[in-house]
Amino acid sequence: MPGAPALPPTPKSLHEALNNTRPLDWGAAQPSTAEISRRYGPEATERSLRLLEQAAAVEPTVTAQFLDSLPSGTMPYQLDRRVKSPESLARKLADWMDADQHLPIDDVLRYTALTENPDELVAAARQTVDELNSHDWHVRTAMHSYTEGSRYKGIHAGMTISGCPRVEVQFHSVASAKVKEMTTPWYEIERSATATLEERTEARQRSVEASRTLAPPQGIDGLTKLGGTRVQVNNYSDSRLRPVDNGRGTPRGERQTPRTTAFYKTDGIVR
Repeated sequence: MPGAPALPPTPKSLHEALNNTRPLDWGAAQPSTAEISRRYGPEATERSLRLLEQAAAVEPTVTAQFLDSLPSGTMPYQLDRRVKSPESLARKLADWMDADQHLPIDDVLRYTALTENPDELVAAARQTVDELNSHDWHVRTAMHSYTEGSRYKGIHAGMTISGCPRVEVQFHSVASAKVKEMTTPWYEIERSATATLEERTEARQRSVEASRTLAPPQGIDGLTKLGGTRVQVNNYSDSRLRPVDNGRGTPRGERQTPRTTAFYKTDGIVR
């Protein structure tokens, strides 16, 4: 008779493996498998750890290819956050299971390319993707959100690599990265299960106002394809799309209804 399947790796062992090649930041105190399971359920927790196990096997090579593909003057940004944490991934999986979504996770591995000058951003995105294509990366989806009234502005490419979970590559200027970091706390309020409608509305408006300071980078209107894939133009004006049970303090099936509505979609924005 076949033996029992091997247990998934622990968050600690995954971090040690991924941190061995390049520093990885999952926060000061990562929860254990049992703690994540209590918050998000055993199924989402095991799926999270299995996905990260798959990513860890190829991450050093994938990261090296990303770095090798950056053109002169373009830098990696927050490379120590290139792998989603077990807790964050389990939360996302549990939310998607609540919403009856069964799509692959797009951002187990995620990278950001940074330019000093906003007007170099479009050219850097094209050149980086062309180089990634030479490493057998393929653009599955592409979008930019440099539109009036959008609370978030950036260029994203969702990419596939053989034998690897899906990868997201973002392209930012120093200015847009600064706005992204500034607006992240407001974004969390806007999608919070416990924030009031007034608090969410105010947070959304503050994000819109901060993003309004970003002028469209040179050539953005001509960015209609990236790596041969059509670039979708998005406007992230409101994350309040669809309610989901977000009682994350108890296992699935035992959760209490929150006092306000939570929203499971992130509009494609990875924070």
